[in-house]
Amino acid sequence: MANKRNYIVYTFSWDENIGGIIFMHNLVHELNRMGERAFLWKGAPIYKQSYRQRLRNWLRPTPMLTNPLLDTPIAHRRDLSADSIVIYPELVRGNPLKARNVVRWLLYKPNLLHPFSFGPEEMFFRAGGMSDVLDITGGAPDLYLWKINPAYQNENRPDRKGVCYMVRKGKNKPRIPETEAPNAIQIDSLSHAEINEIFNRCDTFYSYDEATMYSQFAAICGCTSIVIPGMFSSREEWAGQHPNGRFGIAYGTHPTELEHARTTRHLLLKDLQRKEEESLETVRNFVNLTHQRFLA
Repeated sequence: MANKRNYIVYTFSWDENIGGIIFMHNLVHELNRMGERAFLWKGAPIYKQSYRQRLRNWLRPTPMLTNPLLDTPIAHRRDLSADSIVIYPELVRGNPLKARNVVRWLLYKPNLLHPFSFGPEEMFFRAGGMSDVLDITGGAPDLYLWKINPAYQNENRPDRKGVCYMVRKGKNKPRIPETEAPNAIQIDSLSHAEINEIFNRCDTFYSYDEATMYSQFAAICGCTSIVIPGMFSSREEWAGQHPNGRFGIAYGTHPTELEHARTTRHLLLKDLQRKEEESLETVRNFVNLTHQRFLA
């Protein structure tokens, strides 16, 4: 295509524990696999830094970390032209690259964790219904890249016992007694290998974060996986915004929810495999829509 333009994804160093970063790096990878030209752009820190921190970053900049298994070249200044299509996540305020063609990818609900500042002519996509802001977007198209992490396997251990839990984006929720017990294991910030071992050791996993894939990973490993409610009034409302939550996960601790989690756990893996295929369709749709908008 003679008028092919560069996609520049403004993001941060690879982190296997942060879903939004995984999505953004995988978007570059899949775009390149589809024959587009896509690059990562190392984003500036979103938190305010002291003068000393800014000076240190200027004198000794940290490299942009990537996943060697993905096709994710890092953009140079020459790759950012006037007709490039720049993709920002919702937590980046404004348009730091002064791009003319801007896509805003809503990976999480704006303003829940970070203030937001969007431009008037931006094109919106969403990672799921929960992250959309209808009065701004009018209903954004889906763009997601769910992947089944091979680190998680059910080892079918006969002696499961105990509780593990994750807080992440649920840090403002009241704690339940089960996760406050002295022997409850918090898994935030652990590696995938460490978490897989804990999931195979424990009987029950609680997540205060209602949108993390670790709820699915726990179920894959054989845990009773429970999301602590707070943002939605019912399972139906929650699952409507989190389509990966239909199987293998309890929304709350009511006995009917626990039974649902256990009896539908076997359906989860096949559902996630179907979601992987759907993910590629959302990327193809993203390419078609951005071509229509910016290459016309």
